[in-house]
Amino acid sequence: MSKAVFLGTGASTGVPVIGCTCKVCTSDNPKNKRLRSGMAIICDEKTFLIDAGPDFREQALKYKIGTPEALFLTHTHYDHIGGLEEFRAFSYHTKTPISCYVSRPSFESIQKMYYYLFTPQTEKKNSTAQFDFHILEGDRGEFFVSGHPVTYFSYLHGGMKVLGYRLGSLSYVTDIKEYSDEVVSGLQGIDTLILSATCLKHSHVHMTVEEAVAFAQKVHAKKTYLVHLAHEIDYEYVSLVLPANILLAYDGLEIEFIW
Repeated sequence: MSKAVFLGTGASTGVPVIGCTCKVCTSDNPKNKRLRSGMAIICDEKTFLIDAGPDFREQALKYKIGTPEALFLTHTHYDHIGGLEEFRAFSYHTKTPISCYVSRPSFESIQKMYYYLFTPQTEKKNSTAQFDFHILEGDRGEFFVSGHPVTYFSYLHGGMKVLGYRLGSLSYVTDIKEYSDEVVSGLQGIDTLILSATCLKHSHVHMTVEEAVAFAQKVHAKKTYLVHLAHEIDYEYVSLVLPANILLAYDGLEIEFIW
């Protein structure tokens, strides 16, 4: 049995939001405290990560994340890759690049945003995070990491290509709004769906909670956990109106699945 750890469940600003005094941002409920979204997968005593946002250092220390076997990136918005440079600590200790799986557009973005990661290293230069990038071509496909199959598929988020991942009985789908029938059909049969539901009111680029529920019901997952939650979502209040098999995730939540 594999384990998934929710390192963060917040949207791009995290919760509480800087300068905000709303009911959720000032809440004492720890389930309303959300670092930027990301996940750790523990399988065969190895760690695999999905995304590395700007809170990654805090998350890695809090949840005792060791050197990952691989990093799967969904896309290159800052709240999903702002922690890439924190991987320097792993590179410093192991002297080995971290395998990083990305789409072609994401790889090209990283080349621009983190240009110095691609500069040849010398003894006179400060060390940077080191990655072995694996470019996932096409809109969907499959690859193996440490002997385990990973299926990927894609959709557009505000014009940016995003990858969703399926690891055995679990799938991680974030920053989704528009999607094809192929995305839904490719998710049939999963037990656990991790799905973004950023807001309560309409957004042009993110699903509302209501839209996420409708998507989850199309997929027919046994259980769905909602992530990438903005500060308008109060954990206790929204939990009361969700179907029994659809739940709000929270930072530090651990679940088991088969991979």
